Amino acid sequence: MKVSMNKALGMLVSVAMMFTIVIGCSSSKETGEQTTKPSNSDSPSTSTSKDADVYPENGLSKTEKVTIRFGYWENGYGREWVDHAIAKFTEKYPNVKFDVTYSPKIMDLISTKIAAKDDNDMFDIISPAFNTKDEKVQVIKAGLFEEMTDLWNRVLPDSNGKTFRNLVNEGTFEFAEQYDGKFYELPMGGSTVGLFYDKALFEKNGWNQNPKTWEEFLQLMADIKAKGIIPITYPGVHPTYLSFAFGIKQFEIAEKNGNLEEFTKRFRKSEEPIYTSVENKEIWKRIYEMGKLGYFPPGVAALNHTQSQMQLLQHKAALGATGDWVQNEMKDSIPDGFKWGFMAIPFSSTAGDTIWIENYIGAGGIMIWKNKSDLIKNWAKEFNLFLLSNDIQAYNNKFAGIYPIRKDFLDNPDNIKELQDAPRAIMEFSKNNKVKLGLTMKEVLITGPIAAQADKMATEMINEVTSGKKDPMPILEAAEKLVEKAIKEKK
Repeated sequence: MKVSMNKALGMLVSVAMMFTIVIGCSSSKETGEQTTKPSNSDSPSTSTSKDADVYPENGLSKTEKVTIRFGYWENGYGREWVDHAIAKFTEKYPNVKFDVTYSPKIMDLISTKIAAKDDNDMFDIISPAFNTKDEKVQVIKAGLFEEMTDLWNRVLPDSNGKTFRNLVNEGTFEFAEQYDGKFYELPMGGSTVGLFYDKALFEKNGWNQNPKTWEEFLQLMADIKAKGIIPITYPGVHPTYLSFAFGIKQFEIAEKNGNLEEFTKRFRKSEEPIYTSVENKEIWKRIYEMGKLGYFPPGVAALNHTQSQMQLLQHKAALGATGDWVQNEMKDSIPDGFKWGFMAIPFSSTAGDTIWIENYIGAGGIMIWKNKSDLIKNWAKEFNLFLLSNDIQAYNNKFAGIYPIRKDFLDNPDNIKELQDAPRAIMEFSKNNKVKLGLTMKEVLITGPIAAQADKMATEMINEVTSGKKDPMPILEAAEKLVEKAIKEKK
């Protein structure tokens, strides 16, 4: 299926709309009345009755000085975009300052501060970065973070009177991350994962840059290996990165088998079978076969994130399982002449069938610590909304490669021209194939030590399976039994 570049971009920016088309879900949840006032019902203690002393767009004081402490996760998107956003925000609101702690390991510091139970020492706002998904769920359930559901109905200053919810595509609200129907962070952008490569290397070797079937993909793997190059690399130190290439394929298999709706419901609700579902077993069967053929790096368990991506840049590996942030993350190491390409693995044996791509909603959002003053929380919410302005979205797209969340972003053709090469490669793939975007998000998580043991087993097997040393099926069976036990103990 061929579509225009503009339409292809719309497909990726509008990931949540695609979820609605694919899964056929809708939501009747409402978020309340539209308002341009701060989300807290109480006015800030320092606001005055004089209009001149408050900002007209939010009713907050112009004279009350406030410093917001920010624990920022410095990841593949870098820090330039957030520094730019802060500079623009404080230029507009000079009474507000930020004290930012940047760290690629900010989740460790956040966990330490949460455990200390000292509200005064805790950051006011954080990147939503936690060591485990379960940790995030538990702190939200404990009421430690501010709910931000009402911000969906705030009118943005550059929106011609439209609320944030009106500015995103249908389905974004329904599929953005929420707990018990409440939001504790707002999606600011999206990111796409899959297999990235150097088009120049593929062109030089005459390799297939757009395999249409599973068999064509396996032939590509064989052609690459015949040249003495690793077909696919991923960081074995963080083995779940392999899911960037394979995780969403469960939905592709389910659709091919005619049970997409049933599988989607079961997957989202964490209903059994989980590890031994037909879809998951098929994925691991294929990965194991690829492992036995030597299509993954030898000694992969020792590869860290950067080393894996350097294998890609140095042509020691042909394809890397990573995300669209890779260009920005590795910008200082990209050799001259490197041209970014992208592909998603086709799991069907029929050319022209749908190829699924995983796309995440929520890049760059923030969370607010609940036990802070209304003054700090109101300004933190204003900053969150400021990140959704089109000027900030355009800057983030150009300099960090963060996909914009607003659908009117496409109204400006200059924004499309400023796309980085890695995201543009995704557009090209989407233009030349029949694709669907999905998200391996679960609405229900099975938690507890037994469930954690099952997850640990499934994670620890990855490198041995990709090395062709261990059959995954017995491990998946054992993990499933643990999950069954965990579920029974919860009842």
